[in-house]
Amino acid sequence: MVVSRSATRHRIVLVDDHALYRDGLRAVLLSERAIEVVGDASTAREAIELVSRTTPDLVVVDVRLPDQPGASLTRELRRMQPRCRILGLSMVETSYCVTEMLRAGAVGYAVKSQPTEEIVEAIRISLRGGRYLAPRLPRAHIEAMANGEAAGPVDMLSPREREVFDLLIEGRSSERVAMALSIAPRTAETHRQNIMTKLGVHSIVELVRLAAQHGLLGEPDA
Repeated sequence: MVVSRSATRHRIVLVDDHALYRDGLRAVLLSERAIEVVGDASTAREAIELVSRTTPDLVVVDVRLPDQPGASLTRELRRMQPRCRILGLSMVETSYCVTEMLRAGAVGYAVKSQPTEEIVEAIRISLRGGRYLAPRLPRAHIEAMANGEAAGPVDMLSPREREVFDLLIEGRSSERVAMALSIAPRTAETHRQNIMTKLGVHSIVELVRLAAQHGLLGEPDA
């Protein structure tokens, strides 16, 4: 984790579990006079500690992190630093994943497969207070879901249940879910049972199948 300080430019933090991608984006942003990357992190835990120390203007967050879903981290960062803006940046392009980030408080969502110039522009727009969605994403559908005008198969889940759901479909046990979310194993198991009851499934296999049918698994991140 690298940290530097400046009081004259927009301060941003990069959160991604791929060091090569973080380093590449940091290098690209060196040419932006109005932007300084004040730190980067590979996990949600590192990001929380870093943001608490650096109070950045913008945090760029990947959806898939090894210890916590990006949407869950976004909610936590927004609670910590209400004025800090969050931009999602990931290989995952499914509408539900994008919507979860927006509902959690992200101001926009870019895709790693976009040209570098577009990703930098997404950062600029987010810093200016604008809302950004990658051109290839179905904007109307995503905004309808984010505004509650379109229902998805897991919309009946509470925010905490959705965090547990995201971890379960990644193949994590109740014990590992509990560790990732800092909750008791019994609480994680209760959430798992409630999720299955609400969604009408009887096993993790069925839960993963439901997630795949509705595009909730996303793609392997890069």
